[in-house]
Amino acid sequence: MMTDEARLALALRDTLHLPPRLDLSGLAQTLKLSIAEVESDSFDGALLCSRHRLSGRILVKRGLREEGRKRFTIGHEIGHFVLHRQNQISCSSTDIAHWENERDNPERQADRFASELLLPSREVLRQIGNEWPSFKLIISLAEFFGTTLMATGRKYCEVTSHECAIVWTVDNKICWMYPFSRFRHYIGIGRKLSDRTLASQMLAGKTVPEGMQEVPASQWIPSSLLPTDAIIWEESRTMPYYRGCLSLLWVKREIRYREPARDELLEELDPQEFTHLRKSWPSKGKRRP
Repeated sequence: MMTDEARLALALRDTLHLPPRLDLSGLAQTLKLSIAEVESDSFDGALLCSRHRLSGRILVKRGLREEGRKRFTIGHEIGHFVLHRQNQISCSSTDIAHWENERDNPERQADRFASELLLPSREVLRQIGNEWPSFKLIISLAEFFGTTLMATGRKYCEVTSHECAIVWTVDNKICWMYPFSRFRHYIGIGRKLSDRTLASQMLAGKTVPEGMQEVPASQWIPSSLLPTDAIIWEESRTMPYYRGCLSLLWVKREIRYREPARDELLEELDPQEFTHLRKSWPSKGKRRP
């Protein structure tokens, strides 16, 4: 379901008849915004508006590693200009495209605006066509739209008809996954990667086959109700600068979980736990004096 921020970005695109790959300098000029790269240790992007917000300036940290990151930062600041009424906004690297934090706040609103502005869902779907999930496809989309692999992977998993998720891992720990609705399986944010995932093997410096590969679903989905033969498809890409790994997961064949037995639903209860002979009692907090 498209968010209000994405709808506004789409409306802006339609009103101005913007092309699929956005000319951000041209759009900024239309909105009476200028763009300047500056030296900064405190922000990746900032927005400075005139008193009545009829014009403004977008500042971008000089030397951002990826062109796609720079473009997303500009799109993010345009999002602030369209969505929010503040005259000055400064955004650090943890504010822009920091997907670990899904709480609804102005920074995430600006991210959702930038995502649809730079990666219009209708055009992404048209580019996807009938191709199956793969990083080759996501890379081609990123090159076409001028966006980062991470932002493009998220958008792909949002719009594709396949049951896919993108997972970001840093230092062998799962930091976030997306989307939560279309991909109907619990991954376990914050837990350590299983050793038999391709992501874990790649982070350990091992060579793995290219393209989508079958791995036991249990390596990604920690559920005792998984059938033993359940399979998930995985393709991963390491990103050494960030000490991380981006994984594309695809449930190509439906996973049917086993029905839980009654003794799996209820813990064994000791009858004495309901008498004065119970071995442990709920602790009470200390009372205030």
